[in-house]
Amino acid sequence: MNASHAPLEELKPEQDLSLSRLIVVSNREPYEHRLVKNHLIWERTSGGLISALDPVMRRLGGTWIAWGSGKADREVVDQDMIVEVPPDAPTYHLRRVWLEPTEIKGGYQGYANQVLWPLCHLTLDRVAYRKAFWHAYQAMNARFAAAVLGELRGKSGFVWVHDFHLALVPGLIKAALPAQPVAVFWHTPWPGPDAFRILPERRELLESLLASDLLMFQTHNFLHCFAECVKEFLGVEVRSDDHHIEYNGHTTRLVARPISVSFQAWSERARTSQVTRAMDVLRNLHVFQPEVRIGLGVDRLDYTKGLLKRFWAIDAFFEQYPQYRGRFTFVQVAVPTRGDVEAYRSYRELIRETVNDINMRYGSISNAGSPQASRWRPIEFREGRIGMDTLAAYYRMADLALVSSVYDGMNLVAKEYVASQVDEKGVLLVSHMAGAAEELTDALVINPYDLEGVADAIRQAIEMPLEERRERMHRMRTYLATHDIRAWSDECLRDAGILPPDDSPTLE
Repeated sequence: MNASHAPLEELKPEQDLSLSRLIVVSNREPYEHRLVKNHLIWERTSGGLISALDPVMRRLGGTWIAWGSGKADREVVDQDMIVEVPPDAPTYHLRRVWLEPTEIKGGYQGYANQVLWPLCHLTLDRVAYRKAFWHAYQAMNARFAAAVLGELRGKSGFVWVHDFHLALVPGLIKAALPAQPVAVFWHTPWPGPDAFRILPERRELLESLLASDLLMFQTHNFLHCFAECVKEFLGVEVRSDDHHIEYNGHTTRLVARPISVSFQAWSERARTSQVTRAMDVLRNLHVFQPEVRIGLGVDRLDYTKGLLKRFWAIDAFFEQYPQYRGRFTFVQVAVPTRGDVEAYRSYRELIRETVNDINMRYGSISNAGSPQASRWRPIEFREGRIGMDTLAAYYRMADLALVSSVYDGMNLVAKEYVASQVDEKGVLLVSHMAGAAEELTDALVINPYDLEGVADAIRQAIEMPLEERRERMHRMRTYLATHDIRAWSDECLRDAGILPPDDSPTLE
């Protein structure tokens, strides 16, 4: 077997902490196996959750329970459905759960992705509720809970459940094992009562989450919204600080823990010779001339990322500031997602049509004279997954990065860009609707619904003096160096009692 992606950072082997064994539970698995030309290969999967938790599990060991969605995942597990990972240097166990087709279609694609996802991101017109989805979601969660209980049989452990796919798991575990410690990290935003009330099963979800001992959110605002929902729909009096909720004789502690990235890993990667060479390759690929300024977007093809509004703002930018035609190019890296859901397929086609329209209108009227300039396009649209070195090269070479989410729990692209900006020349533009805006305060904060305002912010970033750019980026990099993924995971594990309190030395 071989790895498609090298790990982002070197981690020390498992240590005996003399504390509780960690059991992570998530929909997505950290590693998947598949057959390519009759050869069994493996690769680390993508996404912020994987980037955040895989280093934790490598460091501490334990078991990760997840849906085995890889085409050849069944080929490598033992009789307990377990495989040691990472396959090239095992440090923890991956226990795979197999979902039935009805659970995938109704529970994952249906209730999780077509009901909870748009609800949490306040895109209520995209909520496609079906009662059958709820029944499949219940069955899917019961399957995960059974796997957790099987893992706990005869062995102790601290259960850490992740995200909206598995909201019923805490309640199911506590119903079987009332004394079992359970924590939940809710990675997406949490809607306020006015939006959450449209969910018929709102009470069931709230009661299950309140069965956990510790409930974590990305921001204090999301935490507060959850507390307001509890007041509204369960009639519970929440303590004035919103941090403890007593329900049915059980106390749940609420904390805000904004997730992060590995600052050191991204910063070191951006300085490597491989990334430097990748920057040269990309400049040739896109026919970038030295005088052309580069903007960058890196997103899943998800409507919550605000790509349509972003391209409309870029359209407004070239309309308002024609002097930048031929002198500014926006590169959009678009990663496919949820292609089995019709709403996402339609959205992808609309994005493609919008990009083509803008390129046709502005690319044909570039008044620059050289043959190279005549090949200029306002938007370079790159659809598909790319390697880590290529991504770091884009981050480093971009004069500005635009994060225009209409609503986002955190958005780690913003932090990855800052960590990769080793030359400290770039400018980050971040939506005030993304959690990252609360931390990266030296970014230019934008309103994704104000297209002319975004266009003005793009111009401001391009024309910002180098000294100001460097001061802003340096402050954000300094902050991120001490608020990285290691700090996030340690804080979460201290909250859970897996690591000693703050006054104890950090484990190395």
